[in-house]
Amino acid sequence: MLATSALALWVGYVFWPFSPASSSNDVIDNRQGLVSQPCWFSVEDDWPAVSCYKMWVPENHQRGTRNISFPVIQFHAFSKAAPSEQFPTEKAASARLPLEAVPSEAAPSEIATQPPVLHLGAGGPGAAMWLHNQYVLDYIWRDFEQSVLSQGRDLFLMDPRGTGMAYPRLNCPAATRHTLAQLKDPQSITQYIEKETQLYIACIEGLQQQGLDVAAYQSLSVIHDLKLLQDELDVATWSLFGVSYGAVYALLFANTYAEHVDTLILDSPAFPALKNLDDPAARFLSAFVQLENYCDIDPKCTDPLENVTARLLQLVSQLDADPITLSFPSGFLGSPLPVTLNGQTFASILFYAVYGHEIYRDIPAIITELEQNDVSTFYGYIDNYVAMVKDQNYSGITMISHLCYDEVPFVDHVKLTAAIEAGLTGFLREGALYTYTWPAAICHVLGAVEPNAQMIAQINTAIPTLFLQGALDTVTPLSDVQKQLPYFSQAQLRVYPLAHGVYGQLACVKEDVAAFLKAPLLNNAPATCEFE
Repeated sequence: MLATSALALWVGYVFWPFSPASSSNDVIDNRQGLVSQPCWFSVEDDWPAVSCYKMWVPENHQRGTRNISFPVIQFHAFSKAAPSEQFPTEKAASARLPLEAVPSEAAPSEIATQPPVLHLGAGGPGAAMWLHNQYVLDYIWRDFEQSVLSQGRDLFLMDPRGTGMAYPRLNCPAATRHTLAQLKDPQSITQYIEKETQLYIACIEGLQQQGLDVAAYQSLSVIHDLKLLQDELDVATWSLFGVSYGAVYALLFANTYAEHVDTLILDSPAFPALKNLDDPAARFLSAFVQLENYCDIDPKCTDPLENVTARLLQLVSQLDADPITLSFPSGFLGSPLPVTLNGQTFASILFYAVYGHEIYRDIPAIITELEQNDVSTFYGYIDNYVAMVKDQNYSGITMISHLCYDEVPFVDHVKLTAAIEAGLTGFLREGALYTYTWPAAICHVLGAVEPNAQMIAQINTAIPTLFLQGALDTVTPLSDVQKQLPYFSQAQLRVYPLAHGVYGQLACVKEDVAAFLKAPLLNNAPATCEFE
C-alpha cells in the first residue's frame, strides 16, 4: 500500500511554499461547526445551485485543542426552478448572491430525493481538489451531472484537513526549492533523500514551534472531521466517493459508522489492510513490465519496438553520460526553470507518466527520439511533471503525517529493505528504497507514534460497494482489489483500459456509476467503453 502514495514521493510530490501563518482570510480560533459563506468563485447561468462553507473542527479531537477549517462545496440536485429561486435554505446560502443579500427565508429548490454523494478529495494523501479554480469546479459538476445531480442527489466536495483550501495548509518551502534545484542540478537519489529529510524535519519543527499539532493531520482525524460534517449537515446517510488514498477515508468511515453510509464508490482504491508488500521489487518493476508490453495495450500498435526495457535502461545510462538541458518558460515565481534531463530525472518523469494511460501510446516515439537526443514527444511529459512539482495545493507535510501514522508503524522496514536490495540494483534499487521506505526517518519528529489497530483493520462490510479500476494501474493495481473483494459481500467490480484514477476518463465509467447509484444491489452489465 505504500506504493499508493510513496511512489508519488519519488517522482517529486513536493510543493509550492506556503506558511500557515501567511493567510489573511483565515485565523485559527475557537469557531466550530459549519459556517455558510459567499462562494469564492463565479457561478455560470447553467450551473446548478451552489452553496459554500467552511467547516471548523478541533485540530486534535482527543485533546479539544484550537480549531482549524476545511472547505466544503455543495452542488444541489437539479431542479426546474428559476436560478433566482434555487436557494436551498437559509443555512446553505447560495453562491448566486452575496451572503448579506440572501433572503432570510430563501425558497427551497427541489428537495434531494436520494442520499448525497460526498467526494473525499483527490487522494494522495495530501492531494487537493483545486476547489479555488472555477474551471475545475465547472468540470467536476458536469462530470457528475449524469451520475449524481440528475438522480436527485446533492454532490459535496471537500479538501481534507491540511490540504488545498483547508487552513492551515501544511507545506515546506525549503523542500520545494530543493526539488526545483534537483531538476536543475540532479543529485543522486541518496543525496536527495538525505537533504529532503533534513529540510522536512526543520519545517515540521518550525510548525510545532508555532503551536501547530502536526501529528493530528492523519486519517483518523479526517474520519472525525467527516462525522462532525455529517452531523452539521443533518445528513442521515450518504454515499462516499473515494479515489486512491481517499478510499482509505471512505473505508475507515464505513467501518466506524456503517449505519450512516448508503453506498461506497471506490476509484483506484488504497486499502487500510494492505501494508506489507509480498514482493516489493516486482511491484516496483511492474511499470517497466507494462511499458515493455505496451503493444498489447495500445490497440493502434502494429509494429512493436524490440527490447523496450533494455532500451529504457540504456537511455538512463545515455542521459547520465550526456544530459539534455532544457528551459521551461513558466518556471518558479515566473522566472525560467532550467531542467537537466539526466537518467534519474528521466526515470522519475517516466514513473509519474504511468499514472496515466497515454504513455503507452507515446512510448515508442519517446524511446526512438530520445535515442537521438530529441525530446519532442517527451517534452509534454516533462512539462506536466514540472507543473506537478510546482503545485501549490498539495501538502507535503500532511502526507508525511499520514504516512507516519497510517503506514510506517505497520511495515517491517528491515525486511522490506532486504527484499528490495536482494531484488534490484543501481538506480532501480535506490528508487524502490525511496518509494517504499520514505518517510520513516522523519516520523520521530512527530513524537511517539502508537500503532492504532484501526489503521490495519481488514474492512469487512455489506455496504453496497462499486470498485472502479484501471487495468493498467501500477500504483493501486487490480490485484489489490481482487484480494479485497471477498470481504465486500455486496460489491461490484468494473475494470477499464485505463491507469490510475478512472472516473472522468471515459463516458462508460459515469454510466456505470449512475447505474450503480440507481440500483446498488443490482449487478448491471457494464456500459460499453469507447475511446474518443
